[in-house]
Amino acid sequence: MKKKQKQRLISMLVSGTLLLTGSTAFADEQEFSLDEYVVTANRIPVKKTETAASVTVITREEIAKSGAASVPDVLKKTNISLMEDATASIPFINGDDRVLLLVDGRKVNLEGGQHMGRFGADLYYLPTVDSIERIEIVKGPASALYGSDAVGGVINIITRKGSEASTHYSVETGSWGLRRYNLTTENKVGDVSYRINFERKRQDDYHYKNSSSGKVERAVNTAVDQDAFNMRLDKDLGNERSLTLTVDHVDGRKGFNVIPDQRVQPYYYFPAGVKNYVENNVAVTYHWNQGERADNFIKVYRNYSTQNYENMVNLYGMDLNWGRFTNQTDGAEWQQTWKLSDTYTLLGGASWRRTAYDNPEQGITGKTITNRAGFLENHWRLPQNWSLTAGMRYDNYSLFGNKSSARISVNRELNKNTNIFASWGQVFKVPFIDEVYGNGIVIPNLNLRPETGDVLTLGMNTILAGGTELQASVFSSHINDAITNQNLGTTAAPIYTYANLAEQKRRGLDLSLKRQLSPQWQITAGYSYVKVEEKEQGASSYQADINNSQPNGYRLSLQYGQDKWNADLSLRGATGRNLQAFSSEAYWVVDLGMNYKINPDTRAYLKVYNLTNEAYELRGSYKTSVLTGAYPVSARQFVFGIDRRI
Repeated sequence: MKKKQKQRLISMLVSGTLLLTGSTAFADEQEFSLDEYVVTANRIPVKKTETAASVTVITREEIAKSGAASVPDVLKKTNISLMEDATASIPFINGDDRVLLLVDGRKVNLEGGQHMGRFGADLYYLPTVDSIERIEIVKGPASALYGSDAVGGVINIITRKGSEASTHYSVETGSWGLRRYNLTTENKVGDVSYRINFERKRQDDYHYKNSSSGKVERAVNTAVDQDAFNMRLDKDLGNERSLTLTVDHVDGRKGFNVIPDQRVQPYYYFPAGVKNYVENNVAVTYHWNQGERADNFIKVYRNYSTQNYENMVNLYGMDLNWGRFTNQTDGAEWQQTWKLSDTYTLLGGASWRRTAYDNPEQGITGKTITNRAGFLENHWRLPQNWSLTAGMRYDNYSLFGNKSSARISVNRELNKNTNIFASWGQVFKVPFIDEVYGNGIVIPNLNLRPETGDVLTLGMNTILAGGTELQASVFSSHINDAITNQNLGTTAAPIYTYANLAEQKRRGLDLSLKRQLSPQWQITAGYSYVKVEEKEQGASSYQADINNSQPNGYRLSLQYGQDKWNADLSLRGATGRNLQAFSSEAYWVVDLGMNYKINPDTRAYLKVYNLTNEAYELRGSYKTSVLTGAYPVSARQFVFGIDRRI
């Protein structure tokens, strides 16, 4: 970092710290509806029409009506694209998997272990959908607020708070031996509330439609056995103060067959491979003086994760013995809001985060990465309904040194229904700790550097005549020192390492429409275009990324609700895909969900995924045509369930 830049940053952070000891005017202690606000884009509640970002909010009511059983189910109804195979579900925002994943504002991306791409997490390990109050999706850069990972955007899952004495259970059954059981109980007694959720899921090997033969076949060794527990305990301390404890636990075992079809690539075909995994996450948060443009808290947390691989013998007879990966992350965060005038709000904070990474079978023990960070962001309300936001963050990593990132955004509220905005932000993504020290699959590279870049976004949100809601945005991003894997061995016996070998460019647009056709009918539609290009080290020009699974993405959903019935028929698809990486240039998938309220306490529902039995993949071949079609998504699946309040 340049000396003058560092001096300016230090001065800014010191000034913010001094404010703590002076007189502070907090946000007005007034009641306001969170439905009119978004939190994630600015780390404080800001009106949607004053938010200079493309934000999608999915409410608890929308999740319930959709009948979604997991977070990936929920996200499939948005313009986020997912990369899914037999092992994990990974989101892409603006064509980028460098996505920050938060649960109640707490980062849950892993720093080390087995992972796909640059995401470092699996959407299937998140809290059960019955525990979710809302999901906020922010497209665009957020490193100046959240640090590493927030390149393509941010997904923040906000959990539900107990409100009344209630207990209910649900039972599901369906294709491929699916059994899912869920029990939830909640209550509020005086100033204490709690909400507890248990879930058990069992499913045999899923089936897929072979894109070559057109036949439905079994994906060998893909069965799932998973239990989950989520708890939230809240105590109201009075005077705008509260204390929250959250506990998330996931314990599972599933067949680990990276490529379900042995004819495609024998090296990654594990007919008996098993992945055992455990996640235990605990957080305690103290809040004070909450309200519009104010969210003050101190949070301490621990995230613990293990992934243990067994029987990793491929068809060549090689035992890859990936071993047991363990991550333990301890962290603390502080955030403070100062409303210095009616037109000027200052937000600041600091954080400390330490991750320990071990894999004894691979001789990797005692590896750690520590980060200390501070940020300040200024919010100005200007004349004629303009607003300006400018901020900077400083990160100090034990492995990667110092990194500063800035952002600036401007928003114009044209009227109560319409706003236009422009934002620019610097972004960065630090390497995974196992990419540096190795993990049994990749060999170490101690010279890895953070990926850096910037993103520009322009957008508009409006309500048209007749109540049609429209969101539109365009973006352009550039990433330097992109980390890619290198095969130093052969196709039959690959030896991988990671290195900063590429530059990447992404450009695209996103359109979303929602219209209430009548009290019973609602329609939503969306289109997204993403162009991803990469220039490898030493190359003279950029080349299109053949693994872009959704160059043109489409979404159409029709919802019906009246009396005892709710139904949702949705179509999603993509065109323009490269046949070197995928078995088809386009795919179209239809999902159906129906709910019937038998009585005030009982609801029955039916879900059909991939109604037309489409053969397709969401994960590409990674620059080798022998893997084309190797990661098939499941074929048509039926799920029937009962949800009953006790």
